[in-house]
Amino acid sequence: MKPPVVAQIDHDVLLDSRRAVIHTTQGWLAVADIHFGYEVHRAKQGALLPGFGMPQIEQALRGLITDHLPRRLILVGDIMDGSGSAEETLKLLESLQPHVAEIICIFGNHDRAALRKNWPFVETHREPGFLFSHGHHFKMVESTATEADRVHITGHEHPAVQLRDGAGLRLKLPALVREKITDSRERWVLPAFSPWAAGGGYQAGQPFEQWICAPSRVWQHEAPLREAR
Repeated sequence: MKPPVVAQIDHDVLLDSRRAVIHTTQGWLAVADIHFGYEVHRAKQGALLPGFGMPQIEQALRGLITDHLPRRLILVGDIMDGSGSAEETLKLLESLQPHVAEIICIFGNHDRAALRKNWPFVETHREPGFLFSHGHHFKMVESTATEADRVHITGHEHPAVQLRDGAGLRLKLPALVREKITDSRERWVLPAFSPWAAGGGYQAGQPFEQWICAPSRVWQHEAPLREAR
């Protein structure tokens, strides 16, 4: 079995190439924007999509739990894609439950009542030094933060970096973005976990680190964050 591909991005914090952040001493693993059941939900709206997303997501989550053995799995919002995938998302959470001591579901703008009535959700979550929220109400949640919340971890933005070779080749890859809030506090924007999420047009405020997640490599990208079109 191949070892996971990771990079250390902070003290005791790893970024896995599968778009997950792991705190090795606090015992948590966080991902954002799973959008589980995207193909099912969109099919009910008339789209015709291949069904590879859901098994790929479940396999990746199982692999991350097996490799890193977190005590808490933190799902940072947009766990489901929409009301049409509530049943499938509930089954996913139930299938993960035996493999991790605690699953923390943070409410995102795609997480509908059809799922929330059957599974507990929270607006925010805290670990020592870390505040978690989905990010769609970032300013409101940030107004409640303290200096003890050294890092505010969010999703929602689907950050991505575009790489060009100067000869017409263009490659877009998901990325984790670190940006300054104050001199002593940061925001980390997680890459979208969903294979359907190609990356949005997120423009960082004051980015100072960008970490690209490719299937077999994680590395820090020095160039400015480009708008992902």
